[in-house]
Amino acid sequence: MTFIEVEAEIRACLNTIDMTADTADPKLRDMLKVQVNNLDAATNALVDELNTLNEKQAQLKELLK
Repeated sequence: MTFIEVEAEIRACLNTIDMTADTADPKLRDMLKVQVNNLDAATNALVDELNTLNEKQAQLKELLK
C-alpha cells in the first residue's frame, strides 16, 4: 500500500468510528470522539512530515545536478 492509500484507509476508519460514536452512550461517545480527534491530528502530522521530506528530497536532487 502506498502512503496515500494508508492515509485514506485510516481516515475511512476514523469516519466509521465517528459515526458509530454518535449512536453510543454519551460517556463512551465523548471518549471515542476524543480518540478520533487525536488520531486525526496524528495522521495530519504524518502527512505534514511526508510533505516536508518530499520537499527536502527535491532540494537534494537539485543540489546533486
